[in-house]
Amino acid sequence: MDSKRIWRIGVIIVILLLVFGLLYALRNAFLPVFIALVLAYILDPVVHRLEALKLGRTSAILILAALSIAVIAGLGTLLAIQAQRETVTLYQNLPGYLARVQDKAEPIAREYFGVQIPKTLDEALAALKDQVSKINPSTLKPVSGFVSGLTGKTIALVGWLFSLLIIPILLFYFLRDFHDLQDLVKSYLPAAHRDYALAKFEEVDAVLGAFVRGQLTVCLILGLLYSAGLVAVGVDMAVVIGMLAGIAFIVPYFGTVVGIVLATVMSLLENGISWQLPAAWAVFAVAQVIETYFVTPRIMGKKVGLKPVVIILAILIGANLLGFLGILIAVPTAAVIKVFLKDAVQRYKQSSFFLEKPEPKSPPEQKP
Repeated sequence: MDSKRIWRIGVIIVILLLVFGLLYALRNAFLPVFIALVLAYILDPVVHRLEALKLGRTSAILILAALSIAVIAGLGTLLAIQAQRETVTLYQNLPGYLARVQDKAEPIAREYFGVQIPKTLDEALAALKDQVSKINPSTLKPVSGFVSGLTGKTIALVGWLFSLLIIPILLFYFLRDFHDLQDLVKSYLPAAHRDYALAKFEEVDAVLGAFVRGQLTVCLILGLLYSAGLVAVGVDMAVVIGMLAGIAFIVPYFGTVVGIVLATVMSLLENGISWQLPAAWAVFAVAQVIETYFVTPRIMGKKVGLKPVVIILAILIGANLLGFLGILIAVPTAAVIKVFLKDAVQRYKQSSFFLEKPEPKSPPEQKP
């Protein structure tokens, strides 16, 4: 490898490190931008199809926005009504749940911990007041520090929520100028390597597009399957639990774990250890089998090529490095790495270093 090529590789590595450092330093500020870019990437094919109907791009975006608002409002209203009904039922059954927990937990707390669980809210408040009066004020300093830190985090959260309000504005401009942005990126590619880079970008787009759009569809189907199954079993908050589990499945298998935990808690509170508990588990088992062998293969096929383990590891690494922003860019980064790593492996297998055969050993000389 000549010195000029080594210098170019070094410059590229330095640029990548600088970009990563900038993303890390400004990760909170860049979050709305990345969310808008991800949404623009997902919705651009829909806008392109609307443009095929002889609509201008701006008109297509506005029509898509109106349809999206209508669908989200309709589905949100239905889910809100169902969630409100289930919440009312939960509130009505809550005294019975608490009484059942108290009956089960009181003997254990008294025998193993020497604690008497209050039977009424007044007893609980009196016990809490008695414990607070015995606290040494000097021991409250860590608590005050925690509260101060929590206040600062709350202010930061409010600022982050306000920053999310600009996402629809950014999304509109990104969608309107999506192809111009693509052309801008292409214009900065070196002419000698442009064809190679564009071919790799197409591969990344095939992998990433199949995953993002396919995974969202899988989440919706699983949310409906979970909800229907838990309703049939009779678990309280069935629709809420089912849809939460479906949304959480954006991280493969995480939604299943969330759903099983929530359904287990509700089943134990409602009926204790009964037939409902294994029935709720069976709902998630059956839905997982349907997802693994029927839903995902038909929706995503073999175009994705990102194994669930790779996706989970990428999301964990991204969350550890960049927080929520890392979660957003974890899968795209994994898709890019996969495409270029595959190319690197092919080049390695075609290299003389890999194909070079060992020289045959000369036979040992025979002694006379």
